[in-house]
Amino acid sequence: MDRRITKIKYSKGFVSIDWTQGEGNNDEYSIKCSEPPRQEFVSAMLGLNKYVAEMCELPENYAVRLTTQGVSFNYGGENETMGATITAQMKLLNSNAPLNLNTPNKTVEPYSESQPWSEKTCLSEECVDALAELESEANKYIDGQRAQARLFEEEKEAC
Repeated sequence: MDRRITKIKYSKGFVSIDWTQGEGNNDEYSIKCSEPPRQEFVSAMLGLNKYVAEMCELPENYAVRLTTQGVSFNYGGENETMGATITAQMKLLNSNAPLNLNTPNKTVEPYSESQPWSEKTCLSEECVDALAELESEANKYIDGQRAQARLFEEEKEAC
C-alpha cells in the first residue's frame, strides 16, 4: 500500500485523518468521523504522552496530566525521511483551560547521511515505534476497523 498518513487527530469525539496516496503521493484524502476508534487506537494515541513530556522537557510525572490529541507527519530530504510533531493538552492546576503543547518537529533519522544522529533533532527509537503503532491504527480506521465493527465481528463469531 502506498498510503502515507500526514495527520491524525482524535479530539471531542471525532477521528480526523489526512493522507496521501497514488503515484508520487499526489492524491490527497481526508476523513473526519464520529464513529469511535478501536481501543488500540486510543491507547496508541495516549501512549505518546510520555514522549510529549520528554520532547517538551517537562518533568516525567507531567505525562499523566497530558492528553495527546494529534500528530502531524512530514517527509523531507533525499530519502523522504519521516518527521513528526505531536500535539497535546496539559491540565493545569490553577486554570480552567488546558495548556496546548506542540512538540518540536523531530525526524526518524537525519535528513542527510552526513549528519550524525542526535536527540536534539531525531525521535527516540521508542517514540518511532509508538508513532508507527498509531499510524497502523489510523490505517485500520481508514479501512473500516473501528470499535463497533469489531463488536459485530465478535457477535458473528459467537453465533
